[in-house]
Amino acid sequence: MQFEELDRVLGDHAPFLISLTDGPQETLRLVIAPAAVGPVGSDVPDLKDMDPGTRETLQDILAKTRPIQADDQRQYEITFPGYILYQVRNESFCAFNQEEERRGRYLITFEQSKLLSDLHTYTDACQFPSGSFYPGPWVHYGIYCQNHVIDVISHCPPEIQEICL
Repeated sequence: MQFEELDRVLGDHAPFLISLTDGPQETLRLVIAPAAVGPVGSDVPDLKDMDPGTRETLQDILAKTRPIQADDQRQYEITFPGYILYQVRNESFCAFNQEEERRGRYLITFEQSKLLSDLHTYTDACQFPSGSFYPGPWVHYGIYCQNHVIDVISHCPPEIQEICL
C-alpha cells in the first residue's frame, strides 16, 4: 500500500498513534489505527461528583454526541527504513505555516515546508550545486493523528502494511 492510498483509507477522522519506535539502523516504525465513531450517547460518564444541575445539563449534551476512538480491528504499520530527521509534536500546540505546500489529509507529503528549508541547519543533509542530494533525495512526510503530529524527513519512501489483529 502507498502512503497516499492509506490517507484515503483513513476516512473522515484523523487516525490514532498507537506506537512509535526508533529501532536499530535508524528504522522508524509507527503504528496507527483509523478512527472509529461510536454510537450516539454511548460514552456518557455518570458525573456523580457534580452538582445535580450541572450533571443533568452535561449528560443531556453528551447523550447527543458520538465518541471517536481508535478502531480496535484495524492497524497500519508505517516503516521508514532510513530517515534523516523526525519530530513528534503535541497536536494541541502545533502551529501550521500557510506558505507550506502539501498533499493529503492526514498522511501528508510536503512539496515545500519550513522543516525542509531549514534541514541543513539541523543535519548534515544537503543539496549540492549540481542538484544532487546527500544522502539521497529526501521527502517531508507528515502523519497527523488525533493527539500527535509527526514529521519525518526521509530519503527512503515509507513501507506500509496492514496489521492483522
